[in-house]
Amino acid sequence: MGILDFGFIDLIDILLSAYLMYIVYTKLHGTKAVNILIAIFMIYVMYLIVRLLDMSLLSTIMNKISSVGLLALVIVFQQEIRKFLLEVGDKTSISKFFSVERIFRNVIKESPDNLNIPEIVKACTEFAKDNTGALIVLPSHSNIDNIISTGEHLDCAITARLLGSLFFKNSPLHDGAVIISKGRIVAAKCILPLTDNPDVPQNIGTRHRSAIGMSEVSDCLVVVVSEERGEISYCEYGAICQDVTPTQLTDKLRERFSIADYGSETVQESLLGKLYSWLRR
Repeated sequence: MGILDFGFIDLIDILLSAYLMYIVYTKLHGTKAVNILIAIFMIYVMYLIVRLLDMSLLSTIMNKISSVGLLALVIVFQQEIRKFLLEVGDKTSISKFFSVERIFRNVIKESPDNLNIPEIVKACTEFAKDNTGALIVLPSHSNIDNIISTGEHLDCAITARLLGSLFFKNSPLHDGAVIISKGRIVAAKCILPLTDNPDVPQNIGTRHRSAIGMSEVSDCLVVVVSEERGEISYCEYGAICQDVTPTQLTDKLRERFSIADYGSETVQESLLGKLYSWLRR
């Protein structure tokens, strides 16, 4: 086989390999994972030298280490692998072309009456006026039981008054995030993971970094109100949109969690709604 045997499949192979390496580089650039990869590369070069010089003892030791190397890499890069897989599978990538939501998007959406969007927006508007810090997590499909377990379990209706009491500065539950799921406030004082993305704005604090971090590891929409600037922001898929108006927040919530009537009955009660619910199981 010579250079003349180079074909179209070989070109595709090279392009895909280059693209894969580019993705890995962009995901790890600026993180501590790069240093780990450099160390792994140096160990591999050392291993090649050891084999070339036929050093049997070192070769045996390094063979034993390499036998558990894959497991070690998964453990070391657990956060990066999780983030990458979530980004591949979230609505901004492959799934947006094949999701049930896309197929039914003009007919079926989530119920805003259960979510009570006006009360959430009202609460955030009041927080911004009073410079009250707040962090509200609204999951779409991700299972965040591990996050809920870090806080105090609740089962309350969504009202601006209740959200205000939870984030009141003298409340024992004000520090942390409130989780809203399935039309209820399910937990408060929850601890969210911090982002380690070096490209996030330098003027944001821990509350906003927690919001970004939560949106990186899940499909949650995270609403955050700055205590210092009195600004409303929201995070999704690792990106933050800062200083939004109540109208913009309402539009975003309705985009992610909204409903359309189908005839004279709600979609959840219709036959098509039942089919949609079955497909999402």
